[in-house]
Amino acid sequence: MKLLEPSLDEVVLIFLPKYKIMNAHRGFALIMFLLITSLSVLSQERIVYGRVTAFGTYGLNKVEVKAKKSGEEALSEEDGTYSIVCSGDDKLIFEAKGFFRRLLKVGQYASGDSVNVNLLLKSGEQNISVATGYGHIEKDKLTHAIENVESENDFSEYNSVLDIIRGKFSGVAVAENYISIRGQNTFGEDAALLVVDGVIVDMAIVKNLAVSQIKSINILKGASASSRYGSRGMNGVVVIKTKSKN
Repeated sequence: MKLLEPSLDEVVLIFLPKYKIMNAHRGFALIMFLLITSLSVLSQERIVYGRVTAFGTYGLNKVEVKAKKSGEEALSEEDGTYSIVCSGDDKLIFEAKGFFRRLLKVGQYASGDSVNVNLLLKSGEQNISVATGYGHIEKDKLTHAIENVESENDFSEYNSVLDIIRGKFSGVAVAENYISIRGQNTFGEDAALLVVDGVIVDMAIVKNLAVSQIKSINILKGASASSRYGSRGMNGVVVIKTKSKN
């Protein structure tokens, strides 16, 4: 009896389902392999190093650096540098008295990259005292930073220089003909000194400054104002720098 040979279409129908199942199994196995490999790489211990700063420049000393998952802890050195052992999927917590806490994911940095972090100083004289008292930063450096580090804010949202001062500085009263700094004697009678690009000016000059030309605005008070401007700075000083000043 003559055996019938299957056609090509019949062969395809017989083996295609098995082929699809085999490919599906292989694809699933490949995905699981990649997933396990990725998790294995992330869970491996690594030495993370970097620098903790304030105002983007000044190294912070004795900052607590803690790995959230492993519990490992370290302190930054005087120049702000630190190193800590943790897993690749860990999170690092940076804490310093007087500064806002920061949390960073280690996994977002490639192995060998520096993990640098900049901590923001909390507002208020008390936090300045706490930050210096705990030895995170020297007082003269912190005072200099507060007075001189240029603001990176975009002032375009404000309609006038006076609006910038109102919005950026708490404890500063802005009236039609004067600016007063809270805690620096009586409002109105003892107006703050106004300085633009190193020149003492009156309120009319300040009011006529274009917002687009403002580079930075800083408020000086207390000893820092008096030491620089003498008795004229006893009520505080509003220091404005424009972009046209070299």
